[in-house]
Amino acid sequence: MARSTAGKGIYYGWFVLAACAFALFMSNGARGGVGVFIVPFTDEFGWSRGSLSLAIAVGWGVNGLTQPFLGRIYDRLGGRIVISVSLVFLGLCTMLLNRTENLWFFMLVYGVLMSTATAGVSLVTVHALLAKWFYRKRGLVLGISSAGSMAGSMIMVPFATYMIIWVGWRLTWVALGAFI
Repeated sequence: MARSTAGKGIYYGWFVLAACAFALFMSNGARGGVGVFIVPFTDEFGWSRGSLSLAIAVGWGVNGLTQPFLGRIYDRLGGRIVISVSLVFLGLCTMLLNRTENLWFFMLVYGVLMSTATAGVSLVTVHALLAKWFYRKRGLVLGISSAGSMAGSMIMVPFATYMIIWVGWRLTWVALGAFI
């Protein structure tokens, strides 16, 4: 007679899902909230919206170009290492944005470093990790993790807006980085 594993506790994969959804929540929320910093940057530094948009576009391009490379590293080292290191690097880069004084620094940190780190904590890497944990409920799990990503933009962008109003844009970058 075969033994049933049902009723022996909570499946550990659900904890992995919760951690991944939260990681996506924070990474997408911090990176996607850059739009609320445009007005403070234009007010303080006199940068045009076009130059800021260029830096953001560079970031999206770098993110797309680094995905295959981080996928290869993921295949070699595993999801736990790639996602964890990317989150730490993303948090540090986010905090480093409070030191912004010129457009080139912003383009380097946001457009290159932060966007590369975000590629390591993306739907691509997280879904690859979750697919190893879930077979029967894979569609549900991937949907929940994707919802975590979108909830990051929905919640963190207004939060960043209020933080900018209360404490200024420099401390807001530090707070977002600390949350990550």
